[in-house]
Amino acid sequence: MNSFISGVLTIALPLLMKERNVDVITIGLIFASLPLIFQFTRMVFATVSDFSGRKVFFIFNGVLSVLSGFVYYLAFTPLQFLLGKVSEGIKSASLWAVNRAFLLEESAMKRESLFHLRTTAYVSMAAGSLSAGFLIVWLSYTNTLLLCILVGSSVIPISLVLLNRRKEEFSTKRALHYLDLRKKERIFQIFFLLFFIMGLSFGFKDGYVFTWFLSDSGFDAEPIGVFLGIQILLAGLSSHMFTKKIKIEKLILLSGFLYSLVLLLLGFSSYVLAAFFVVMYGIVEGLLSGGQEGILVKISKEESYGTDIGLLMMGLHGGRTISLALSGFLIDLWGFIVPFFLSALIFVIFYVPTYFLLKK
Repeated sequence: MNSFISGVLTIALPLLMKERNVDVITIGLIFASLPLIFQFTRMVFATVSDFSGRKVFFIFNGVLSVLSGFVYYLAFTPLQFLLGKVSEGIKSASLWAVNRAFLLEESAMKRESLFHLRTTAYVSMAAGSLSAGFLIVWLSYTNTLLLCILVGSSVIPISLVLLNRRKEEFSTKRALHYLDLRKKERIFQIFFLLFFIMGLSFGFKDGYVFTWFLSDSGFDAEPIGVFLGIQILLAGLSSHMFTKKIKIEKLILLSGFLYSLVLLLLGFSSYVLAAFFVVMYGIVEGLLSGGQEGILVKISKEESYGTDIGLLMMGLHGGRTISLALSGFLIDLWGFIVPFFLSALIFVIFYVPTYFLLKK
C-alpha cells in the first residue's frame, strides 16, 4: 500500500508543483527535506522499537499516510508542500524503521526475506507509477491524491492483525549504547561512511529528478508514468531474478559499473534516448537494492537490528539530503548533465572500496 502511494506521488507531485508554479530550485530544496526528516524520525522509531516491539509503528504509518495525503491535497505554496514532505517523511520513517527488522526477526531466510520485501515494494511502486499519469488525466491531481488517502487508510486495519513481540522495558542507557557509532566495529564505521557516499551519489538523480527530466524532454504525464512504472517494474524483476544468484561483492561491482555508465549516458540523452535510459536504469536499481540488502544483513546485529540498519541508512540519507538540495541549483544553471555526471563519478568511490571489503 505504501509503495503504491509512493509510485503515484513520484509522478504526480513534481508535476503538480510545476503546474502550481513552484520553480526547480525550490522543488529541490523541498524534496531534500524528506530524507533528513525521514532519517531523524526513523532512528527514534527504530531504537524504541528494538525494545517495545514493531506493531505500533505500522499502525502509526497508516494514520500518517492519511494525514500527509490531506496536506498535499490542500497545498498550493512552497511552505505547504514542505509541510507535506515533512509529514510524508515521518510516515515513511514509521514503516522503514521496523519492516526490515520485523522480517529479520520472523524469518529464518533472512537475506531472501529482505529481497522479497524489496521486490514487493518495487512491483507495488511500479503499479502506482504506471497508474499515475492516467489517474491524473482521468481524475485530476486532487482526486488522484484523494485516492492515495483512501489507499493509505487501508494500512491501519491491516496493521492491527500483526503480532507484537515486546522485548523489554525501554532503557536509555542501552539505547544510547546501540546508537553510539564509536562503539561499533570498525567495519560498521567504514560502511557508515560508504553509505553516506552512496547517498551523496543517489541524491543527484532521486526524488523529483527523473520526472522533471522526462517532462523537460517533452513528455506528458501519461508517458512519464508509464516510463517510470516500467523502470520500477524492471527493478523488481531484476532484484528477484538475479540478486540471489550472484555473490554480494560481484553484485556490487556489476551494479556499480552499470549505474555509472547509465547515468553518464543519461546526461547526453534527450527525448526517445532519455526515456530509454530512464527505463533501463530500472535493471540497475534492482541489482543495487540486492547488494544493499546483502550488506545490511552482514553488518547488522540481531539484538539491535532496527538501530543498526537505521544508523547505516542515516549515512545514506544524510548524503541524499545534501545532493538533493544541490540538484535544483545545478539543473537550473547547467541542465541535467552536471548532476548525472556527479552521481556517476561519486558512486565509483562507493562501489570500488565496497567490493574489496566484501571480498575479504
